[in-house]
Amino acid sequence: MKNPFKFARELLRYTRGELSKEEEVGIEGVLSEMKGMRELSEELKDRERIEKEIRLIEKFDTEEALSKIREKRKGRKLSFIPWVAAASVILIGGVSVVLLQEQKKEAGNLPVAERVEPGKATVTLEMASGLKYRLDTLSAVVRNNRANVDFNNGDGVLKIQEQDADAKKQVTEQDYNTITVPYGGTYSIELCDGTKVYLNSGTVLEFPSRFSGSQREVKLKGEAYFEVARDERKPFIVNVNEMSVKVLGTSFNVKSYVDEPGVYTTLVNGSVAIVRDGQPEKVIKPGEQAYYNKGVGTLSVTEVDVAEFTAWKDGMFYFKDITLEEILRIVSRWYDLDVFYMNQGARSVVYSGKLPMYSSVEDVLRKFELSGEVRFELKGRTLTVLDK
Repeated sequence: MKNPFKFARELLRYTRGELSKEEEVGIEGVLSEMKGMRELSEELKDRERIEKEIRLIEKFDTEEALSKIREKRKGRKLSFIPWVAAASVILIGGVSVVLLQEQKKEAGNLPVAERVEPGKATVTLEMASGLKYRLDTLSAVVRNNRANVDFNNGDGVLKIQEQDADAKKQVTEQDYNTITVPYGGTYSIELCDGTKVYLNSGTVLEFPSRFSGSQREVKLKGEAYFEVARDERKPFIVNVNEMSVKVLGTSFNVKSYVDEPGVYTTLVNGSVAIVRDGQPEKVIKPGEQAYYNKGVGTLSVTEVDVAEFTAWKDGMFYFKDITLEEILRIVSRWYDLDVFYMNQGARSVVYSGKLPMYSSVEDVLRKFELSGEVRFELKGRTLTVLDK
């Protein structure tokens, strides 16, 4: 196969109508040979995207990058992201997988019974009083006179605001409200102290209408990104499973799903302490991640690329050298899918990539199929991983 980077340039020029007749015939010959290529070329007709990709392609030492790709493929690490420069794999836009494979395997056509669209889940708020509200339809202000706060909902954000500046002196008890984000959705909440919490799909957050006492406590199941308002007199505590995360004012991500083997706490800035019963506090620094293994009860700290663990907040999947099994756990939560494996070997295939979360699930799965290492069948909300 010819240098994929040169072919990428030709394909981009083809979508812009800049090739000679003879060159067009050559490109169309390749498109007709490989299933999926025609469809991918259509994706590149976005002029703004094309211009951006051309500028990036021109910066690459393509021969050196190609040699690195060939070396990387020996380890069966596959990639579908638009590009990864420097010492990693460099890929080109939506055609990345096809361009970087040295094989001409045909990508299977993804059988589907219905389109599964993300971001359509119904988020609910259950007040401490027992009253329940659907936040997608709630436009009025809900008042909690007992705690002297208003719940103001709009534009995907639930804000809790004081009615009376002196009310905090009157409130001594903390009743917890619950916001539930099912699979297939996200939501944001601004707590009464100004702390912002971004909730990922499949997440439950319990929080008081107003923080009283010497600390600010919430309870989390699932995944959330916190931007904690600083208050040195009142530490902010996130209770999750058998541990707690204690902070004064900082930004961090906590991931604790039932189907995950552990709890991941990733620090963006500031500092946090991991607290466990009978164990000394473990403080982590920005760029570090604390991993608590739920099975054996151990805690470890490593340096990570924080963007990999916070990209979801900005509407992106970011996978960095992780297995298909891990990826499909994430994808299934977002699209609310049940995943079954007919091809057990596919679980351990390693991928890296960035994809927009608001793509259809069919588009996301197709990127993996183009690697030639996996094939899917989607029926309703049941996803089956098939033999190649």
